Amino acid sequence: MNTQSNFSTTPISKLVAFACLSMASALSFAQQTPSKISPITETEKSEVIHALMKNMTDKYVFPEVAKKVNHMLADKLKKSAYAKVNDANSFAKQLTQELQAETHDKHLNIEFEEEEIPVRDDAGEPSAEEKAKEVQEEITFMKAMNFGIERVERLPGNIAYIDYRGFGNAEIVGPALSAAMQLVHASDALIIDLRKNHGGSPATVAMLASYFLPAETHLNDIYNREKNTTTQMWTSAYTASPRYDAAKKVYVLTSKETFSAAEDLAYTLQSQKRSITVGEVTGGGAHPVTAARLNAHVMGIIPVARSISPVTHSNWEGVGVVPEMKTDANEALKLAQRDAITHLLKTETHPGKKGSLERALAKLSGAETPVK
Repeated sequence: MNTQSNFSTTPISKLVAFACLSMASALSFAQQTPSKISPITETEKSEVIHALMKNMTDKYVFPEVAKKVNHMLADKLKKSAYAKVNDANSFAKQLTQELQAETHDKHLNIEFEEEEIPVRDDAGEPSAEEKAKEVQEEITFMKAMNFGIERVERLPGNIAYIDYRGFGNAEIVGPALSAAMQLVHASDALIIDLRKNHGGSPATVAMLASYFLPAETHLNDIYNREKNTTTQMWTSAYTASPRYDAAKKVYVLTSKETFSAAEDLAYTLQSQKRSITVGEVTGGGAHPVTAARLNAHVMGIIPVARSISPVTHSNWEGVGVVPEMKTDANEALKLAQRDAITHLLKTETHPGKKGSLERALAKLSGAETPVK
């Protein structure tokens, strides 16, 4: 593995997702519903916009796009375009809509926070106390959602199924993912359901991808524009459970909701020709983000980096991951099962197993209730 001075090749177990909010924090931003109207003054609106413009200039992944955004914001401020917006949450939502319309970047968001946002040091780093609190909050959050693993199931025909809902911090969710991979190890095919997965940590993507690809496979580069550094993502030499048999088919289910790190896994396995993607074109978000305090109660979620595949030399930003087998998301599981069973029947010679596969295929071909 050759490296240059501006590259890092940190082992997965120690990698800090430098350009990505923790999934718990990101979801808490997205899910907050203020309990009351929160007035915002003209001075505060101006303060937020000027802080946003500075962060776009200093951090946004594409400097030329940042210039266009800042020109738009300055023009709107000059024309008093926000004069009639008196609620901070409504102001944040309007800014988000305008920013995304200008950039087509779904990771770029402005969020209102009811609790005061802590002031951080010059490097933007949280205090040791804040870090400890954030880690504990994520542990609590991930436990509440079973570390992102909604369901592990053995389907008819000895096909394994994992419904995975979020890529939490690798050190937190690693044991649960390892346990899931141990359970599916003896299956004859595997379906990974990412239809309701909205993303999370790139390090966890690399950890999970390690179960399906050879050791030290180059997965991805993440270029951070603000720091002018590139972090290389590689599969691990070691996995806590056995790697999944390379001869067995792997299917990845997607929907319009599939986003960010979930797209990363789908895109990576697809480009490495290790999976078959089934479902809908995904959301199209490939830019890791950082959180920027714009004022005491307004937070900017600023994309600061971009993913670069060593295979395609591109990513899924704005276009999504395009499935090999396109279908409505509700039909994706059934379609993947049918394809897996059809493939297995081509080589199965054991009468009992062959009969089981034929019965499973016949059932799937009948009238079935759509997957919820």
